[in-house]
Formats: sequence, C-alpha cells, structure tokens
Amino acid sequence: MHLEKSMKFKKFFITYFIFIFIGISVLYSFLFTLIHFNTINIERTNLELNEKRIVTLEKNILGEEFMYIISDLLYLSDSIKECIEIEKKMNYNALSNEWLNFSDRKKIYDQIRFIDLSGNEKIRVNYSDKGSNLINPSHLQNKKQRYYFQDSINLKKEQVYISKMDLNMENKKIEHPIKPIIRFSTPVFSESGEKKGIIILNYYAKYLLEHFKNIYSTSDGEVFLLNANSYWISNKDSSKEWAFMYPDKVDIHFKNEFSDAWKIICEKNEGFTYTPNGLFVFSDIITDDHIKSFESNLSIILGEGNWKVVSFVSKESDKGYLTERNNLKILLKLFLENKSYFLLIFIISLFTSFLMTQDKINKEEIKYFSEYDAMTNVFNRRAGMTFLSNRIHESIQNKKKISICFIDVNGLKDVNDILGHEAGDELILTAVNVIKSHIRELDFMIRLGGDEFLIVFYNASIEEAEKVWDRINDEYKRINEHENRKYLVSISHGIEEVKENDTQYIDKIINLADEKMYIEKRELKKDIKIIR
Repeated sequence: MHLEKSMKFKKFFITYFIFIFIGISVLYSFLFTLIHFNTINIERTNLELNEKRIVTLEKNILGEEFMYIISDLLYLSDSIKECIEIEKKMNYNALSNEWLNFSDRKKIYDQIRFIDLSGNEKIRVNYSDKGSNLINPSHLQNKKQRYYFQDSINLKKEQVYISKMDLNMENKKIEHPIKPIIRFSTPVFSESGEKKGIIILNYYAKYLLEHFKNIYSTSDGEVFLLNANSYWISNKDSSKEWAFMYPDKVDIHFKNEFSDAWKIICEKNEGFTYTPNGLFVFSDIITDDHIKSFESNLSIILGEGNWKVVSFVSKESDKGYLTERNNLKILLKLFLENKSYFLLIFIISLFTSFLMTQDKINKEEIKYFSEYDAMTNVFNRRAGMTFLSNRIHESIQNKKKISICFIDVNGLKDVNDILGHEAGDELILTAVNVIKSHIRELDFMIRLGGDEFLIVFYNASIEEAEKVWDRINDEYKRINEHENRKYLVSISHGIEEVKENDTQYIDKIINLADEKMYIEKRELKKDIKIIR
C-alpha cells in the first residue's frame, strides 16, 4: 500500500509539475516577448534619436565655432584692405597694434599672420598665456614652402581656406605639450583687385576639443572626431588620437577598425548605419547651412576634406544589444540574461506541484476510504450497493446478465478466539485475494460487514458464475493442502441471478443468495474443523 501510494504521488507530482512549469513558462515568455518586443523598438528609436542629438549638437558647436573664426578672418582681411586704401601702402605698424589688441581679446589664436605673395611674413602676432607678442621683423620667416601657403596663395575673392587639424611642430618636432592647430586663411585684395598676400589665423583647437569631449558624456556610446582620412582627432582612448602625426602609428585609424561603416560615412554628409560592430551616427562638421549664414558668396576650401563627428554604440556596450536588427536575437539574449526567472518558476512549480499532489492524494484517500474497505480494498457496503444498483440498471438496458454471490468465511470467530485477530485478518485477506485473482475486470466485490461479502458477476449467468466459483474453491483447497497454516480456509457461498432493477428486488436477491449460502454453511460445518 505504501509503495502504491508512493508511485501514485510520483505520477501526480510529475504530471502537475510539467503542466505548471510549462504553463507558467509559456505565459511568462509570451508576456516577456510582448512587452520587450515593443520596448526594444522604442528603446532603439530613442537610442538613435539621442545619438543624432549629440552628433547634431557637436556638429553645430564645431561648425559655428569655425564660422566665428572665418568671421574674424574676414574682419582682419577688411582691416588690411582699409589700411591699403587709406595709406596707399601697407602701414604695418598700425596693423600690428590693432592685431595685438585683437589677439589679446580673442585668446584663441596661436598666431595671426600676414604673408605677402612671395611667402614672406610681414606681420606675425604670437599668443601665449602671458599675452600677445608682436614678432620682431628680423625674426619673421618665409613660408613659401609650407603646404598652407601653397594651398592659400591661389585663392580667389570670397574664398576661405581651412587646413587640416594637426599638431604644431617646432624644428620638425611635435611641440609638447601638444598643440592642436587649424589654419584659416583668405587672400587680401586692393580695391583695384590686386592681390597683396594672405592672412592666416592659427586657431588653437585645444579648448574646442575639450568642449567636444564634455558634450558627448551623455552619449550611450563613444563619440569620435575624425579627419577626412579617418584618423582620430578625438577619442576616449587617447592612444589612438593624432596617429597620423607619428610614423609608428599610421595604421591606427577608423577605417582599419570599421571599414564597413567608413565606406557609408564617406558616401553621405550625415546619417546612421548598423553594422556587425554596432550603430554609427555621423555628420560632416562644416555644412551648407553654416556657409549660408554669411550674406556674401563665401566659398570654403577644405585643404584635407571635411571632418566627421561619429557616434558609435558598440554591441559590447550597455545598450549594445539594441544595435542588433534582429529582434528575435535580442529577445533570446534578454531571455538568457533573465534565466534566473525560470529558476524561480521552476521552484514555484515544484512547490505548487507538491501542494497540489498532496491535496490530490488526500482527497483520493478520503474518497477511497469513503467507498472502499480499508482492510480488503473492496467496496464497502454503502458505496458497493450504490455501484451495484447502477450496474444492474446498466445491464438491464444493455440486456446483460448479473449474478450475485453471497459468501461467508467459515470459522472466523474460532480463528480469532484461538489463534488471534492477526490470524483472523490473514484468513479474510486470503479469502478475498483469491477471489480477486480469479474474477474478471468487470466483476467486483462488496464487503457487507465482518466475514460477509458479495461477489457481483457482470454479464454472467448462475451457471457461469458457479464455474468461476469452482476455480476459486479449488484454489482454497490447494492452499489447505500445501500451505502449513494452523487453520483451514473455508468459504460458504450462494448465487442468485438478478432480473429486475428495483431496490426491494435487489435486497430480495441478496437474501436469496444469503439463504443458499447458509444451506451450504450448515452442510460444511458437519464435516470440517477450521482449527487444525
């Protein structure tokens, strides 16, 4: 009985666990997918908008700063032109004083120079932390061979040249601490249209780059400033900056790391793209909108090409999972990250299954003990009579025969009195178990009380039931002959066939079977001793 209960508990527990675990997991997965599928799209859109906002802000700040510098350049160009027209010749002393004051106010120009058509510096104002300094004419140099002079000297009216951004060099060595410089230049013409030379502003870009880095702190990724050749001007990893200035670093550039993204960045002025590395949002620094802010027909000549501000959200970053365009892969990743919830579901399922199984077993036991005899595992009187009534009604509808056998265990009182109740219980169980092993699945037993039982033979006549009883009785004889018990197994029986479905009639049939059983019992008592 204990093993049977254990097997039943195991069966119910596994069944409940599978259904509960799968059910909760499917529900959780469905809700998780539904919520996160929409959330992923919203978060991805927000990510794109945030990076576009930062890139646009960086572009506008740098672009507007360049336009301010161009405005200063044009102002200085106009001041030289006025000086030429008023004095009819270059009055360098007057210009020098004006430029000194201008340099002190601006504090962003490392050098302000006027160079004639032969490449000779005519005026040069240097700026340092101590203030502006006018260079003595004896120390002025010829810059005819410098790239920025050669790129600028052929400029036309309304044209402004912007050089590449590089590090200032002294005696062919990079100045330290490093000094990032951009050179802005424009030609100077007299009223008659005669070109007199060029003005060059060496813009000190240190503070602009610092401001650039401060702004992108709100980015979900990294923000780069690249030159036209894909070298990093600004990068969180400072070891990658200005690689083009160092012979041993010339292979360190954006194109080498992100060739797919660089190809698209070169094709467009602005936009965004997804690659296997992540999301890239980009824009040119100098745009047509900036140039249109000048009323004149200004034309900008970029010596190296436009700069690019690029936001990069790597797949390894906190929000990098959003750069995966396949939402199903993202959901799988989120599932794996939240696998602990499935462990919780597993534990809940175990606990719930245990409680439900325990409740199920308890209810079945209550039901079982309300219907079955605890000792013999056959129907008790109340449940058995109800079941018998139903089977009789069913058999009459289906035109099937039912025979009822009333049995009584002989000598039970003597066995109990002489050998003890354990022997008496053994006698009853032996009698019942033999019967159960010989009747069919459709047949059943009812314990009426004590040593009295009914055997119900479904779809069997009296003759057929008697044949079954003969086999049962043969088994009792075998036990008595071969098993060395202190008592004999002896059962009296009486069989009647049911032909009507009526409660009173059923009681009558049982009484008739009982009477037959007593007739047999009286005969058996004459020749048998139960106690050996």
